[in-house]
Amino acid sequence: MLSAIQNVITNPTLYNATQNTITQISTETTLKAIGRPAFIIADKNIDSKTKKYSSVKEFLYQMTCLGIYLLAVMPLLRKGTFKVARKIFKDEPVFQAFKTSGEFIKYHALSDAEKITKLNEINKNNKHNKTFEKSDINENFAKGVVELSSIIGSVTGLAIIAPIASHPLIRPILNTMGLNENSQKDNSQNKMDKTA
Repeated sequence: MLSAIQNVITNPTLYNATQNTITQISTETTLKAIGRPAFIIADKNIDSKTKKYSSVKEFLYQMTCLGIYLLAVMPLLRKGTFKVARKIFKDEPVFQAFKTSGEFIKYHALSDAEKITKLNEINKNNKHNKTFEKSDINENFAKGVVELSSIIGSVTGLAIIAPIASHPLIRPILNTMGLNENSQKDNSQNKMDKTA
């Protein structure tokens, strides 16, 4: 049992995933989407209709934010950041060899032997008449650019864009499910009237 746990913990794939900002943000947001509604449902001091409304709204909010982050903010930001880096660092071989962050990320995930094969393929199709060697490619620099865009994306995407965009999306879904703020307010007002 302990060796199985050790194998999981020391797995290079798991290590690489934990070093990725997008994976970290996705994991955290998914846990929030599950955990926060669960805590709302577990609260014994809230009536059942309010629990249902609040937990569904929180789940939809977290998942909408994650979707906006993964499907809109990150692809655009990564593409833009890599493009800017290619213009600023024109002489850097890694930005000459790879046109997009996606191309670089695929290369970065390859084994050393596969990287040499990939660079040979790039060298054959290279229009700049420049030959790239594995030692020329500064992977840490390019990976830093990609991760910087992920950090910027998590701040702008999850803190600014996603909350603004999620509210108009969530309300119609809640209304379709028969859950809306007005019914929750009416319900709590009726309870207050009955107790008075």
